[in-house]
Amino acid sequence: MREHRKSRTIEHAHAADSIERTLAKAIAHRTAGRYDKARRNLQRALDAAPHHAGTHHELGLLTSKADGPGPAVPHFVAALRAEPEQPRYWLALAVTLLVLNRLDEARALILQFRSRDIADDASRAILKDFADHAFARGQERYSAGDLAGAETLADLVIGLDETHANATHLAGAIAAGKGRHQQAFDLFSIAIYREPDNAGYFSSLGAVLIAMGDYTGAISALERAVALNPDLAIAHSNLSGVYQRVSHHSAAVTHARRAVALDPGLSNAHNNLGCSLKSLGHLPEALASFDRALATDPTHITAHSNRLFTKLYAEGVPHADYAADARSFGARFADPLLRKRPFANDRDPERRLRIGFVSGDLCTHAVARFIEPFLRHLDRTRFEARAYMTQAAEDAVSARLRTLFDGWHNITGLNDDEAADLIESEKIDILVDLSGHSAGHRLLVFARKPAPVQVTWMGHPATTGLRAMDYRLTDARLDVPGQTESLHTETVWWLPGVSATYEAHHDIPPVRERPPFEDNGFVTFGVMNRFEKISDGAFKTWAAILQALPDARLFMVVADVETAVIREKVNARLSMAGIPLDRVRLHPRVTTTYFDLYHEFDIALDSFPYNGGTTSCDTLCMGVPFIALRGSQAVSRVGSSLLEAIGLEELVGDTPEDYATRALELARDPDRLRAIRTNLRERMFAGPVMDHARFAQDMGDAFRSMWKGWLETHHSA
Repeated sequence: MREHRKSRTIEHAHAADSIERTLAKAIAHRTAGRYDKARRNLQRALDAAPHHAGTHHELGLLTSKADGPGPAVPHFVAALRAEPEQPRYWLALAVTLLVLNRLDEARALILQFRSRDIADDASRAILKDFADHAFARGQERYSAGDLAGAETLADLVIGLDETHANATHLAGAIAAGKGRHQQAFDLFSIAIYREPDNAGYFSSLGAVLIAMGDYTGAISALERAVALNPDLAIAHSNLSGVYQRVSHHSAAVTHARRAVALDPGLSNAHNNLGCSLKSLGHLPEALASFDRALATDPTHITAHSNRLFTKLYAEGVPHADYAADARSFGARFADPLLRKRPFANDRDPERRLRIGFVSGDLCTHAVARFIEPFLRHLDRTRFEARAYMTQAAEDAVSARLRTLFDGWHNITGLNDDEAADLIESEKIDILVDLSGHSAGHRLLVFARKPAPVQVTWMGHPATTGLRAMDYRLTDARLDVPGQTESLHTETVWWLPGVSATYEAHHDIPPVRERPPFEDNGFVTFGVMNRFEKISDGAFKTWAAILQALPDARLFMVVADVETAVIREKVNARLSMAGIPLDRVRLHPRVTTTYFDLYHEFDIALDSFPYNGGTTSCDTLCMGVPFIALRGSQAVSRVGSSLLEAIGLEELVGDTPEDYATRALELARDPDRLRAIRTNLRERMFAGPVMDHARFAQDMGDAFRSMWKGWLETHHSA
């Protein structure tokens, strides 16, 4: 009996050895890519021992390689059932479930493994390996734009290991992508606490602080990032962006150039460099930077829009060139997104209409000075107004504007499809774009056509290029009928009076009682427009004015001019145009004492070809007349439009020479200058540019006509 048992034991040992040898051969074949031979060896091993854990595990690895992860699952399950005490079998099955996106099962399995309370090094290593696999998978999903999938994986990792700094950082990036900026800030801060020397974490913190509007905090975080890693291109790029926002253009250019040098393929760095160069008035160089941004990433929507806007500023770029580029943008990025389906909106032509307004400027921004009085005077018995704010940072002005809307959504965290779905679910009848191609726009929401009628108004003085945009609101002073229609994808809609009304700032100071020339003994011309709007042609015209008036002075506000390099660049442009520097006073751009600067000059000079807008309205309200050049397109007709509206067409020139002549005539006639300044604020307040009730009526009539027009063309839909 004993001999028989001994014989069977020897047989089992031989069989086990045979299986192990067969398994070893299979592993060697798999490693070498000889899958068929590996599979034959494994089948022999399974025939000898159908429940052999190692064979099933190896067959799972082979199947996963050859046939994909799905068919491998039963083999990993069989291995785990046969030897549940083997940690690597748990890991193999859990990771495969991850790859298959069966996240709930993967989580349940790994939690079951952890609950076994195995404290050996191998088990701890398995948990770490699984967390690393899940994190890598989460990173992949995040890079692919699947924020929901990435968030589930990040939460899974943090649930297993709350000290996992990379997963915490990933969760912060996901929160930022979804518009949950405070949560992103908290998660980035926790990640930094875990790894205080991680430059990437500080860079991400800086980026979310920019989105939150905390530019001081953003600069601090990003400067820390580049101190920790001077070669972190994304941190330099973001620093450029935030310095540009606070008008520190010299630093913005420096960091953008550093980012481009470190990573020439970083499209955002080229885009930020373009924005900074544009702010300095270097428009050809700015356009070249936007071109490089698009060469590295042809889908960079913001760079496309920045390039379009810069073309409106640039002297010598025909408007037809801009219009062709805008149409190209629309054809490539917007038109393919157009949704073609019937709308469920109530078709009563006279009912109360629901108007939606999409903007990133429903905050402390010039747009608020125009939209707020309109909303206060809009007939709420005929119209309901809803806001879709596209910028995360809201402020006291946002809070005030909220009270003027019947509904308010911040859509920062929604992608374009989600935002379009929201707007359509709220049955908006007419959707109004207040941005065009300016910062914070959501034109690709409009591209999806979530409302029956779509209108672009106020934020951009030219076509958007979108076929889905039905109308562009304007007036006959800005866009001359018969001259601009061919340059639009939209139908041009002319309002009978002005195309927007302005509201003076709530704490605007009194007009200066005595014109400065009476105290100075000479006339001072002033320029309050942004430096990027001033063309070389304008500078040369101003040089001619100063040459003809040897005692006159020029007062200019220029952002960051207190920085030596910026002052040097500005002086170089002035000198090249022939402007005597000893007769120029350069003042930095300010916020708190902005209106006091209007007391420094007698006559303002409007920029061209891109005119001032809000600045010109402020100028007139501060009792200062300005000289304008009448151009051929809306961007170059704002100044003439404002002056004509208040009966001061005498200050408008039709050529640069005529512009200079009118400036000289006014400067040489102190009685006339004094008379114009005396009642200019009153003239402005009493004119159509501040007749909010009349304008709101005109807008309401336009909306009603647009709605009825849509009903007529969609009567059978």
